[in-house]
Amino acid sequence: MEQRISVTTLVVEDVAEARRFFEDGLGWQAHSSPGPEVVFFQVPGSVFALYGRTSLEEEIGRPVTDSPTGAVTLAWNGRSEAEVDESFLKALAAGARPVKEPQKAFWGGYSSYVEVPGGHLLEIAYNPFWPVEENGTITLPPVQ
Repeated sequence: MEQRISVTTLVVEDVAEARRFFEDGLGWQAHSSPGPEVVFFQVPGSVFALYGRTSLEEEIGRPVTDSPTGAVTLAWNGRSEAEVDESFLKALAAGARPVKEPQKAFWGGYSSYVEVPGGHLLEIAYNPFWPVEENGTITLPPVQ
């Protein structure tokens, strides 16, 4: 198996609400939605999906944890601290709840957290050690 992740999926109670957050609030564009319980967004190098909890449980054949943080967080990296500040405010205006205001991070970057509709955590950060390419991709630097 190749070392890659093809799709990152958030399980949400209300797909329409979560979709509005990403589309209307953050300005993302959905690629497709084969039904009301799932929506796909093309992101650099992979796919980001929103999936209704009940529908995913039916597909999997077992319950899905109702803990939205479930030991997983998403991260969005900006190209500067100013871009983090701007994106943090944009997320709040779109309906996210603040968890951690943008601030210098112990690891040398600049980081914040919001809770998006559905309860999942989204880190909005700037990492000076991981440049973000024009197309949004990040390539980890060589190991020292």
